[in-house]
Amino acid sequence: MKGLPGILAAIVATLAVALPAHGAEQTKETYKERIEPVCKANRIANERIMSGARQRIKRKMWVPVGRQFVRVSGSFGKLIKRLGPVPPPVGYERTVQRWVKFMRLVKLRLFKVGKLYKAGEDIKAAHMSILAERAGISANNISIVFRLRECRFSRIG
Repeated sequence: MKGLPGILAAIVATLAVALPAHGAEQTKETYKERIEPVCKANRIANERIMSGARQRIKRKMWVPVGRQFVRVSGSFGKLIKRLGPVPPPVGYERTVQRWVKFMRLVKLRLFKVGKLYKAGEDIKAAHMSILAERAGISANNISIVFRLRECRFSRIG
Protein backbone atom coordinates (compact mmCIF):
# COMPACT_ATOMS: atom_id res chain seq x y z
CA MET A 1 0.00 0.00 0.00
CA LYS A 2 1.27 3.41 -0.90
CA GLY A 3 0.20 6.88 0.06
CA LEU A 4 -2.01 7.90 2.92
CA PRO A 5 -3.86 4.56 3.36
CA GLY A 6 -0.55 2.72 3.66
CA ILE A 7 0.80 5.18 6.19
CA LEU A 8 -2.40 4.98 8.25
CA ALA A 9 -2.33 1.18 8.19
CA ALA A 10 1.30 1.19 9.39
CA ILE A 11 0.47 3.62 12.22
CA VAL A 12 -2.53 1.55 13.36
CA ALA A 13 -0.48 -1.67 13.30
CA THR A 14 2.34 -0.02 15.25
CA LEU A 15 -0.03 1.37 17.89
CA ALA A 16 -1.76 -1.99 18.26
CA VAL A 17 1.60 -3.60 19.01
CA ALA A 18 2.99 -0.81 21.16
CA LEU A 19 0.02 -0.38 23.49
CA PRO A 20 0.64 -2.43 26.64
CA ALA A 21 -2.05 -4.56 28.19
CA HIS A 22 -2.71 -2.91 31.53
CA GLY A 23 -3.01 -5.16 34.55
CA ALA A 24 -2.89 -8.45 32.66
CA GLU A 25 0.03 -10.75 32.15
CA GLN A 26 0.97 -11.59 28.61
CA THR A 27 -0.08 -15.10 27.57
CA LYS A 28 0.79 -17.03 24.42
CA GLU A 29 -2.63 -16.19 22.99
CA THR A 30 -2.42 -12.45 23.67
CA TYR A 31 1.14 -12.41 22.34
CA LYS A 32 -0.03 -14.06 19.14
CA GLU A 33 -2.91 -11.60 18.80
CA ARG A 34 -0.55 -8.66 19.09
CA ILE A 35 2.16 -9.76 16.68
CA GLU A 36 0.23 -11.56 13.94
CA PRO A 37 -1.11 -8.36 12.27
CA VAL A 38 2.38 -6.87 12.15
CA CYS A 39 3.80 -10.05 10.64
CA LYS A 40 1.00 -10.21 8.09
CA ALA A 41 1.67 -6.64 6.94
CA ASN A 42 5.39 -7.45 6.68
CA ARG A 43 4.71 -10.64 4.72
CA ILE A 44 2.61 -8.74 2.18
CA ALA A 45 5.32 -6.09 1.82
CA ASN A 46 8.01 -8.74 1.37
CA GLU A 47 6.02 -10.56 -1.30
CA ARG A 48 5.66 -7.28 -3.18
CA ILE A 49 9.38 -6.51 -2.84
CA MET A 50 10.45 -9.96 -4.03
CA SER A 51 8.00 -10.30 -6.92
CA GLY A 52 9.83 -11.33 -10.07
CA ALA A 53 13.05 -12.30 -8.31
CA ARG A 54 13.06 -15.89 -9.60
CA GLN A 55 12.70 -14.70 -13.18
CA ARG A 56 15.53 -12.21 -12.74
CA ILE A 57 17.75 -14.93 -11.30
CA LYS A 58 16.98 -17.18 -14.26
CA ARG A 59 17.84 -14.31 -16.63
CA LYS A 60 21.04 -13.64 -14.65
CA MET A 61 20.03 -10.08 -13.82
CA TRP A 62 22.17 -10.00 -10.67
CA VAL A 63 22.08 -6.29 -9.76
CA PRO A 64 18.26 -5.92 -9.67
CA VAL A 65 17.96 -9.17 -7.71
CA GLY A 66 20.62 -7.95 -5.29
CA ARG A 67 18.64 -4.75 -4.71
CA GLN A 68 15.52 -6.80 -4.01
CA PHE A 69 17.31 -8.90 -1.38
CA VAL A 70 18.79 -5.80 0.27
CA ARG A 71 15.32 -4.21 0.39
CA VAL A 72 13.69 -7.32 1.86
CA SER A 73 16.46 -7.45 4.46
CA GLY A 74 15.57 -3.91 5.48
CA SER A 75 11.93 -4.92 5.67
CA PHE A 76 12.83 -7.74 8.08
CA GLY A 77 14.79 -5.24 10.14
CA LYS A 78 11.67 -3.08 10.45
CA LEU A 79 9.67 -6.13 11.50
CA ILE A 80 12.16 -6.94 14.25
CA LYS A 81 11.99 -3.34 15.52
CA ARG A 82 8.18 -3.47 15.59
CA LEU A 83 8.14 -6.75 17.50
CA GLY A 84 10.70 -5.54 20.04
CA PRO A 85 8.33 -3.50 22.26
CA VAL A 86 5.87 -6.39 22.61
CA PRO A 87 6.53 -8.08 25.96
CA PRO A 88 7.00 -11.85 25.70
CA PRO A 89 4.57 -14.21 27.41
CA VAL A 90 5.36 -15.07 30.99
CA GLY A 91 7.76 -18.01 31.06
CA TYR A 92 8.64 -17.71 27.35
CA GLU A 93 11.16 -14.87 27.50
CA ARG A 94 14.08 -17.05 26.42
CA THR A 95 12.06 -18.62 23.61
CA VAL A 96 11.19 -15.19 22.21
CA GLN A 97 14.85 -14.11 22.51
CA ARG A 98 15.95 -17.15 20.48
CA TRP A 99 13.23 -16.47 17.89
CA VAL A 100 14.37 -12.85 17.49
CA LYS A 101 17.98 -14.05 17.26
CA PHE A 102 17.08 -16.27 14.31
CA MET A 103 15.11 -13.43 12.68
CA ARG A 104 18.18 -11.21 12.95
CA LEU A 105 20.23 -13.97 11.37
CA VAL A 106 17.76 -14.21 8.48
CA LYS A 107 17.98 -10.45 8.02
CA LEU A 108 21.78 -10.48 8.00
CA ARG A 109 21.99 -13.37 5.56
CA LEU A 110 19.44 -11.85 3.18
CA PHE A 111 21.50 -8.65 3.19
CA LYS A 112 24.61 -10.67 2.36
CA VAL A 113 22.74 -12.44 -0.46
CA GLY A 114 21.85 -9.05 -1.91
CA LYS A 115 25.41 -7.79 -1.69
CA LEU A 116 26.75 -10.95 -3.31
CA TYR A 117 24.27 -10.76 -6.17
CA LYS A 118 25.09 -7.10 -6.72
CA ALA A 119 28.77 -8.08 -6.94
CA GLY A 120 27.94 -10.78 -9.51
CA GLU A 121 28.84 -13.64 -7.15
CA ASP A 122 25.84 -15.82 -7.96
CA ILE A 123 27.26 -19.10 -6.59
CA LYS A 124 28.15 -17.54 -3.23
CA ALA A 125 24.78 -15.79 -3.16
CA ALA A 126 22.98 -19.11 -3.73
CA HIS A 127 24.96 -20.66 -0.88
CA MET A 128 24.13 -17.75 1.43
CA SER A 129 20.44 -17.97 0.48
CA ILE A 130 20.46 -21.60 1.59
CA LEU A 131 21.90 -20.50 4.94
CA ALA A 132 19.20 -17.82 5.20
CA GLU A 133 16.56 -20.44 4.49
CA ARG A 134 17.98 -22.66 7.25
CA ALA A 135 17.85 -19.78 9.74
CA GLY A 136 14.23 -19.21 8.68
CA ILE A 137 13.44 -22.85 9.32
CA SER A 138 14.95 -22.55 12.80
CA ALA A 139 12.82 -19.48 13.46
CA ASN A 140 9.75 -21.35 12.22
CA ASN A 141 10.48 -24.22 14.61
CA ILE A 142 10.40 -21.78 17.51
CA SER A 143 7.26 -20.01 16.24
CA ILE A 144 5.38 -23.33 16.45
CA VAL A 145 5.29 -22.84 20.23
CA PHE A 146 3.05 -19.79 19.74
CA ARG A 147 1.07 -21.30 16.83
CA LEU A 148 1.95 -18.37 14.63
CA ARG A 149 0.79 -18.50 11.03
CA GLU A 150 1.66 -15.08 9.64
CA CYS A 151 5.08 -14.90 11.31
CA ARG A 152 6.46 -17.97 9.57
CA PHE A 153 9.25 -17.62 7.06
CA SER A 154 8.85 -19.05 3.62
CA ARG A 155 11.25 -19.33 0.77
CA ILE A 156 12.08 -15.98 -0.78
CA GLY A 157 13.00 -15.39 -4.37
